[in-house]
Amino acid sequence: MAPIPNSSYFPSLERCLNGDLLVVSWKTVYSAITSNIEIGTDHQAVIERFLSDPEVVQLLARPFDAYPPPSTQSKAAFETKTSAINVTPSSSAKYDIKEIKEDSLWLSKVAKLDEVSALRLVTEECQFRTSAQLLAQFSEEELASIRDAAGNSQYSSSIPLSLLVQGLDPEAIQQQFARKDRRRQRILRTYFSERRYLLKTSERLLDAAFLHQAKEQNAANKGKGKGKAVELERSWQTNCGIAIASQQDVANPQSFILRCIRAIGATLKKLEERSGWSDLDGEREDIEIEWIRSQFTEATHAMELLWQFIVNAMDIPTGRAILEWFRLQQSYGFFNSFESDEPSIQTSFHQFRSITTVVSLGMLNLPSTLDQVAEPTSTEDVSSEISIDEAFLLNPRTVTEVQEIFLQAADAGFETVGPALLAWSLILRELNIRVERKKAANQIDAESYNPRSSSDSEIAMVPDPYEQTLEEIKSVLDEDPIDFLARRAVNTCRVFQTIATLSLRLGNTSTGLFSNSVSAKMRMYLLDLIKNGTIVGYIPEIIEATLATLTGNESYWDILDSKPIDVENDPVAMFLTDDVLINGLLKNSQFRYPWEALPFLQMIRALASCSSCYGNEDSKSALMFLESIPMFTYTMPADFDGYETVQEEENANNIRLTQPVMLFEPRLKGFRNFGGQNRSLAVVRVDEDFCISVGTHGRIISESGPKVAFWYHQYHGLKYFGKLLETFLAASAEVDATTHQPVDRDSVSEIIGIIATLLLSIARSAHDNPNSIEDARKILEIASSGLNRNRDVISVIFDIFEEELQNLSAYSGSDVPLQILVSCIHFIHAMIPISPGRVWPLMSKTALLAVSRGKGKLPSIVESVELLSGRYEFLISCCRLYESLVEDFASNAIRRRSKARSSARLNDGDEDISTGIPDMVLAKILLSFTRYLVDVLESSPGWKYAEQGDRQRICEIISRTYNKVLEYAYGIETSVDTKKEEPPTRINRLLKSAESSKKKENLTKIMEPLMPSALLLIESFLSASSGALRFQPLLRSYYDGLETPDMAILPNLLNFWTAQVNAVLSFSKTLLRVSAMLGRPPSQLENQLFKVSSLIARLYVVNDTYRTSVVTLFESLIVTASNNTSEPPSLLGHLGPQTAKNFLHVLSDLDKPLSRDGNVRSIWDFLSKVVSSRQQWFANYLLTGKTPREALTAKTSGKELASLDKPLLTTALEALIGINELAKTEALPMLQFVTLAQNFWPWTVCNSPKYGDFIKAITNFVGHFKPIQQSTNLEVVIDACHQTRIGAYVAEILAMHLFHARQTGIPTSIPELLPNLSYFTRFAVGVPNYNNSLHALLKQNFETKFPGCTLRDLKRTILEEHQYGKGYFYNLQLANKMLSMSEAWTGRSDDGLRAELANANVNLSLVDAHIALFHSWRYLSIELSGNAGNQDLQKLLTKVVADCLTANMRPQPPEEIFSRLLQARVDFGIVLTQRLIQANSTVPEMQGLLSNAWDAIRALRGSFDRAVPDADILYYRSLLKLLFLTIRIHAEAKQQDTARNLRASKKIAQMSSIGPVIMEIVNNVVAIGIREIASVIHESPADSSPEDFALITGILQSCLRIPGIEFCQPQIVNMLTQAGVPRLVVTLFSWSDSLAIDGDPIYGELSMLFLLELSSMPLMAEQLAIDGVLGHLASANITSYLRSGKVGPFAESAGLQRCYSIWARGILPFLLNLLDAVQASIATEVSLFLAQFSNLVKQSEQSLDAPETNRIIPQGTVRYITLTICSETHSMALVTFILNRFRETLKGTTDIPDVKWDASGVLENVEFWLSSRALLKDRLLPMGERETEMRRKGGPAVSELEKKVLSELEGIKEVLNGGENGS
Repeated sequence: MAPIPNSSYFPSLERCLNGDLLVVSWKTVYSAITSNIEIGTDHQAVIERFLSDPEVVQLLARPFDAYPPPSTQSKAAFETKTSAINVTPSSSAKYDIKEIKEDSLWLSKVAKLDEVSALRLVTEECQFRTSAQLLAQFSEEELASIRDAAGNSQYSSSIPLSLLVQGLDPEAIQQQFARKDRRRQRILRTYFSERRYLLKTSERLLDAAFLHQAKEQNAANKGKGKGKAVELERSWQTNCGIAIASQQDVANPQSFILRCIRAIGATLKKLEERSGWSDLDGEREDIEIEWIRSQFTEATHAMELLWQFIVNAMDIPTGRAILEWFRLQQSYGFFNSFESDEPSIQTSFHQFRSITTVVSLGMLNLPSTLDQVAEPTSTEDVSSEISIDEAFLLNPRTVTEVQEIFLQAADAGFETVGPALLAWSLILRELNIRVERKKAANQIDAESYNPRSSSDSEIAMVPDPYEQTLEEIKSVLDEDPIDFLARRAVNTCRVFQTIATLSLRLGNTSTGLFSNSVSAKMRMYLLDLIKNGTIVGYIPEIIEATLATLTGNESYWDILDSKPIDVENDPVAMFLTDDVLINGLLKNSQFRYPWEALPFLQMIRALASCSSCYGNEDSKSALMFLESIPMFTYTMPADFDGYETVQEEENANNIRLTQPVMLFEPRLKGFRNFGGQNRSLAVVRVDEDFCISVGTHGRIISESGPKVAFWYHQYHGLKYFGKLLETFLAASAEVDATTHQPVDRDSVSEIIGIIATLLLSIARSAHDNPNSIEDARKILEIASSGLNRNRDVISVIFDIFEEELQNLSAYSGSDVPLQILVSCIHFIHAMIPISPGRVWPLMSKTALLAVSRGKGKLPSIVESVELLSGRYEFLISCCRLYESLVEDFASNAIRRRSKARSSARLNDGDEDISTGIPDMVLAKILLSFTRYLVDVLESSPGWKYAEQGDRQRICEIISRTYNKVLEYAYGIETSVDTKKEEPPTRINRLLKSAESSKKKENLTKIMEPLMPSALLLIESFLSASSGALRFQPLLRSYYDGLETPDMAILPNLLNFWTAQVNAVLSFSKTLLRVSAMLGRPPSQLENQLFKVSSLIARLYVVNDTYRTSVVTLFESLIVTASNNTSEPPSLLGHLGPQTAKNFLHVLSDLDKPLSRDGNVRSIWDFLSKVVSSRQQWFANYLLTGKTPREALTAKTSGKELASLDKPLLTTALEALIGINELAKTEALPMLQFVTLAQNFWPWTVCNSPKYGDFIKAITNFVGHFKPIQQSTNLEVVIDACHQTRIGAYVAEILAMHLFHARQTGIPTSIPELLPNLSYFTRFAVGVPNYNNSLHALLKQNFETKFPGCTLRDLKRTILEEHQYGKGYFYNLQLANKMLSMSEAWTGRSDDGLRAELANANVNLSLVDAHIALFHSWRYLSIELSGNAGNQDLQKLLTKVVADCLTANMRPQPPEEIFSRLLQARVDFGIVLTQRLIQANSTVPEMQGLLSNAWDAIRALRGSFDRAVPDADILYYRSLLKLLFLTIRIHAEAKQQDTARNLRASKKIAQMSSIGPVIMEIVNNVVAIGIREIASVIHESPADSSPEDFALITGILQSCLRIPGIEFCQPQIVNMLTQAGVPRLVVTLFSWSDSLAIDGDPIYGELSMLFLLELSSMPLMAEQLAIDGVLGHLASANITSYLRSGKVGPFAESAGLQRCYSIWARGILPFLLNLLDAVQASIATEVSLFLAQFSNLVKQSEQSLDAPETNRIIPQGTVRYITLTICSETHSMALVTFILNRFRETLKGTTDIPDVKWDASGVLENVEFWLSSRALLKDRLLPMGERETEMRRKGGPAVSELEKKVLSELEGIKEVLNGGENGS
C-alpha cells in the first residue's frame, strides 16, 4: 500500500501525531482572516497556502458538503491513512493510534460523517488536548490562591461564584479529563466548532471578494477607469474569496441558494429529531444543549452565506428558490418561536430568527422586483408554463402559491414575517397598479375602436398577464387582499416595530449581530422597505423604524469607534440620496418643526453621522437640510390675531401675517407688552431669521384646540438651534416666543447632540476632506451667528453644562435626567480636535472636576443618580472625555511647546492648538480625573448594572487610558531621571548617543503635566500597602477573559470583550515594567499576579488575541520580581505542576500553525527572561522538558506529569541547525534564547544532543556572511542590522562554548574554527557606521522647526521592547501622533523630518548591532586567546589588536558612546597583547604593534604641548598600558641570541628600526609625562594617580631593556636631563611625606623606583652622583621616618611599611647602581649614607634569624619571612661586599668607613633556612596580590614565590661566601 500524498487540509497523520505539523482548524482560519493581529509576510504564506489548497477551496465553496456520510470509499481512505505504512507504530508514541481509530469510527457512526473527516477531527482534538486541559477546572490550591489575591472575602462581588466553589484535587481533575466519555465530548465539541467556523470562514471570504468587486465597479462607475474596468489592490483575504467565488456560478446563483436553503432545512429537521446523544454513554445534557445551540448557529451562518448571494449575485429570485424558502418558513411557523427553557438556546434562536426575517425580505429583492413589475416589457413572457427555475414573477402559479403562504402567515400574525409580508403586499400593489393601468389603457383603446385596424386593436387590448392572477388572489378574501396583507403587516405583525427592533441589533455596537458590512447592507434593505412603505403615511411607527435603521443603535461613542464605511454600503448615505425618503420622511418632519421638534432633530442627528458625506461637493449631507429650512410651524397663541385669511375660495386655510411674529422674546413678560414704537425698534434690531415679517403667507393645519399654523419663513437651522440653546440658560434675556418658555430639555439634548455629531463626522472625514477643520469651525460660527454679544455656541453649551451640573447634583434618584449632560460631554469631546484652546480653559473652571476649589460634581452625580439606576452613560462619557484629553495633550505636546509657526495660513490653527492654561493647571485637570477614576475602577465591580457590558466598558476605557498615561509619561526619556548608569545592553548602550560629551542638551520634559497622574497610578497600584480592593477589578477582567464568548455571530461583542481583557492585561504589564524601570521595591501587585497566574495562563488558549498580552505580562512579572528580591517567587510554583505543564505545552507550539512573527517573538522573549531571571525550576523545565518532580526523582509515576515531548531548547537548536533557511527576524529571538540559556545554564545547554550540530551550523552560517554594503534602501540596512546582530549572538555562543569546553576539558579544534571567523576579524572592531551628518542635520532641522523641543523628547526608554528598524531609538509612532499635522514633519512626498527620523532610527539600529558584535567578538577573542599556541590564531589576534588601534585612530563621532568604544577597544587590545606575551608568541606581526600603539598615542596627543583633556585621561592611560606591553615585546631577550658578537649586530639592526620610536617615547611619554604628573601631584595629591607614575616608570624600564638600547643611552640621558626629570623626581621624593595619600607616602617609593631605573644607565648614575643625589635623599623629610627604627614589613601603619619598601626596594638597589656606575669614587659617600640608617642596617641583619636564636623576640612569637626581606638582605650583602672590596683596594689612599653588618651571622641563618625547606615554606608570607598569585602558581611542591625566595637566599649565600661563583 503506497503512502498517501500530503495536503494542507489534512497532512500526514504520523507527522500530525508526532507534533511536527498541526491540523489547521477552521476556527484558527477564521481568527486569522478576521483578527486585527498582523500576520507577518514570512508566515502569511502558511494560511494562504492552506486556503489555496484545492481541497480547501472546494470545501469553502461547498461548505454544506464538507462532512459527507460514511461510504466504502471513505472507509478505504481511512484504512489507508491509518495503515502502518503511513503511521509507524511505536510504544513511545505521543498518542495511541488504536484509540484514535476507535474514536474516529465512533464519531463517524454517531455523527453520520465519513471516517476520514472524523479522523481529522479526532486528530485535531488530540493536538489541542493540552489547550483543553489547560482550561479544565481549577484545583483547590489554585482557587485558594486566587481567593487570597482577591482578599478572601466571600461577599466580594468581584469574584465570580465559580471561583468561590470548592476545587478538586489535581489528580481528580486529571482523571476526569482522561475519561473516555469526557474525551468523546471534546471530540463532539470540536466537530460542532469545525462545522460552524467552516461556514463562517466561507462567508467572510466571500464577503471580502464581493466587497472588493463592488469597490472596483464603483470606481469604474465614477469614471476613474475611463470606461475600462478598474483593478484595485487586493488583500490576501480577497484573493482567497475570489478563488472560492470562482467555484460558484455567480451569474446563476440559484444552485448555491438552494443548497443553502436545503442545508438550513436539514439542520432544522435535526433539531426536531434531536441528536439522541443524551442517551449515549451516560448523562449528556450539557452536550445536548451545546448541540442545539450549535445547530442554530450553523443555520444562522448558512443564512449569512445565503444573504451574501442574495445581495451580491441574485437579481429577481427564481420561482424554485422563493418557493423552497417560503415553504421552509411556512413549515416552521416562520420561526416565530422555539420552546426551550435554556437561556443560551433562546439567545441562539433569536439570533437565528433575526437573520431569517431579513433574509426573507432579501429573498423578495423588493427594489428589483418592483422595477420589473413596473416595466411591462420585462414580463411579456409571463405564463404558467414558464419553468420555476426562471424569475418567480414570470410564473403566475408561483405568485399564487407565495400569496397563499403569506395569507396563512398574515392570519397567524407572526412578527417574523412582517417585513416580508409588507414587501409582498407592496409587490401585489404594484402588480395591481400595473393591471389597472393596463385596463384603463384597454378601455381607452376600446372606446376609440377602429374596425379597419382590428389587428392592432387586438394586440393593444390583450389583458395584462397578471390580471387573472390578481383576480384569483382577490377571490380568496371578501376584502381587498392587498390591503389586508398590508394592514396585517402593520397592525398585527407590527412590521415597523420589528424593523426597529431588528435594526437596533444591526449597528456597530457591542451587541450588534454580524459584521459591519453585512449589518449595514441589511439596514439598507430594511430602509428600502420603509421607503416603499411610506404609503402608509407619516406615522410615529415609521419614524421610529427609520431612526433605528439609520442609527443601528449606534451611540456617539460607537460612531467614534467605527471604521468608515463605503458610501455604497451606508444606509445614511442611501437615505440622503433618495428623494422618496427625503420627501416622505425628512421633509415631512422638517415641515412640522418646531411644532413636533423631536422627529426632525432625531433624524438630523442620525443623518449627521455620515462622515463620507462631507468634503465631497457631489455628496449630500445633513447640513443641506439645515442651511435653509423653508417653513416654520408652531402653535399660535390663543389671543394671536395678527393674520388674515387669503384665497378663501380654495378653502385651504391660507393666511397672511399682518404683524410680525418674533421667534424669541424677552424673558420678562412685561417687556412683551411694550407699545408699537418700541416694538418697531425691536423689529429693527432683531435678526431677520428670527422674525417672520409682515406679509408672510402660511396655512393653518390644525384648528382643533390651539391653532397650529406654518409660515413660509426661511431660516438657517443651525443659527436657530444656537439661539434656542441660549434660551435654556438661566441668565438668558430671551425665551422661545412660540412657547413663552425656554427650549425644552429633549430639544436641548438633541441640538447639542446634532452639533457634536456634525463636528465628529467632519473630523472623521479629514482623510478625504483637507478642509475638515475649517468646515467644523464654520458650523460653530453659523450656530453662534444669532447669539447675543460676547457669546458663542461653545460658551453657551459650556454654560448649559455648568448649570446642569449645579442643578442635577442636588437631586438623587434613578430617574434624574442626565441626557443634556451626556450630550454636553459629547460636544466637549468633539471640540477637542477642533479647538482644544477653548476646551482646556473651560475644563479648568468646570464644576465637573472643581480643579481649583471645592468638590467636583462628577462623583456626586454618579453616586446619587447612576449608581441607583444602574446605567452609566454619563460616567462612560466622562471616561472617554478623560481619554481624549490625555490623547490631545500627548498628540500636541511638541507643537504646543514649539514657539514658531509653520505658516501664516495656519495661524488660527496654531492658536487653537495651545491649551491657553499653564501646564500646572493642565496637570491638575488630568490628575483630578485620574484620582476619581482610580476609585471608580476599584469600586465598579460591585455596582449594579442594567447592562453588564457597562462594567466591562468602564474598566476597558479606564485601563486603556491609564496604560497610555504610563506609556506617555515613562515611554520617552525626558520624564525619567536616569541618575544611575544603565547597563550597556541593547538600546541602553545608546541612551546617551544623542548627547554630546562636551555639550549637554536641556531636558524639556514635554510630558511633565502627565507625571502627577502617572505617579498617582504608581502609588495606587504599586505600593507595598495596595490592598486587594485595587486588584479586584483587574482580577475580574482576567476572569472575564476566561468567559470570552466563542461566537462568530457577534463579532462586535467578541472584539469589545477581548479589547477589555487586553486593555487590563496591557495595563498590568505596563505597571510592572514601570516598577522595574524605576527600581521600586516589591509591591502587592506582583504578589497578587503570581497568585492568579494559573488564571492568567488559561487566557492564552481562550482567544487568539490574548496570546501576546499573556506572554508579555508573564515576562514583565518575572523580570520585575527578579529585580526586586533576593529570591523571586517561582512562577512555576504558583502555576502548579499541571497548569505549568499544560501552559508550557501550548507555548511550545510557538503559535502554530500561523506562527505570527509578533507572537513567536514574544514567546521566545518570555522564555529568554525565564532562563535569565532566576526562575530555576521553570528554566530547567523548559530546557530539559522535565518537571521539578521528575528532575528530583529517577522515574515518573505513570502519565501523571508527563514531560514535554520536546524541550524548548531542543526546538530552538533544531530550528537553528537549519538557520540558513530561517528568516533573520525568526532566528534572532531563538539565538537570544540560546545565548542566555547558555550563559545561565551552560551544562544543560552544552549537554543537549543537538548542541554539536548546532555549533557547526551557526559557525558555518556566520562564515558565509557577506560584507555589509552601503545602501540608501532602509529595508536593506535593516536586514544588515539583523545579520550583524545574529553575528553577535553567534560570537557570544561560541565564546561560551569554548569556555565550557575549557572548564570541562573537552578538546576543541581551533584550526577548524578560524576560517569561519573572517567576518568578525574584518568588521567587528571597526568604527560603527554612524551617520554623523544625518543626525546633526536632523537635530538642527528639528530644533529649528520646533523650537523649545529637542530630539531627546522622542527618545525611547526601556519601558517597551522595540526591534531594529524605523522605530528603534526615537519613538516614531508617538512622534507621528504629535506631528502628523505639520508639513515639516510629513514632507510633501514623505521627505520630511519623519523620513529623516526613520533613517536615524535605522542608522542607530545598525550602530547598536555593530556595538553588540564588537562586545561579543571581544568575548570570543579573549576566550580564544586563552589557548593561543596556534600560530594562525596568534596572527589573527595580533591583527585584531592592530585593527583596534587603527579603528581608534579614525575620526570618531562626538557622541559619548563612541568614546566608550574607544576605551573598550584599547582595553580589548591590552588583554589580547597580554595573552600573546604570556603565550611567548613569536609571530613577526607582533613586532609591528609598537608602531601601531605609538601612532594611536600621537593621534590623541598631537604635539604633546597640551595636557591631556579630562575626558581622555582614562583612554590615554589605557593606551600607555598597551604601549608598555608592546615595548615589552621588543624588550624580551631571545634565548638563541646568547653569543655577544651575534647579539650586538642583532641589537644594532633592531635599534635602527625602532630606535626613533623609542626616542620619541622617552622624550614625549617619559620626560613630558613625568613633568605633567609631578605638576598634578603637587597641585592635588588626593586627585592624582600613583598608577600613572608607576606606568611611566614601567615604560622607561621596558625601553631600557630593549636589546641595543645602550647605543642610545647618551641621547636618553641628554633628553631626560634637559627636561629636568632627575631633579623633578628627587624633589618629589623630598616632598613625598607631605604628599602622602591617607598617610601613605606612596610617591616616595615611586620616585625612588624611578631614580632606580634612571641609575641603571651608567651615564645617568654618574650625573646623579655628581649632582649629590645621596645628600638630597638623606636630607629629605621622609628619611627621618626611615631612621626612626619603627620601619619594617610588619610595621603598625601603612606609611611605615611604605618607608620600609622605599628602603628595601629603592634605596639599597639604587646604591648598588651608583656603586656599579661610579665605582670607588662614591664608596665613602655610600658608606656614610648607610651609617645614617643604622637601625635599618641592624634590622636587615636580624631579619633572617633562625627560630629561637633571636633573644630579643618574645618566646613563642612566630617570625615570618617575605620576599622583600630576602631582597633587602641580598642587596645589603652586595653593598657590604662591594664596599669591603673597595676598602681593601683603596686601603691607605681612601678611608671608607666600615658598615656594621654581621655577615657571618646572616650567612649562618641563610644556610639554616636553605636546609629547612619545610619550615621556610611554612614561614613564608606573601605580601600583596602579586605575591599571593605567585604562591598559587607553580607545581604542587614548590610555588613561584618559594622559588623566588630560594633564589634570593642562594644569592645571599653566594655573596657572603665571598662570591666564589661570581657576583
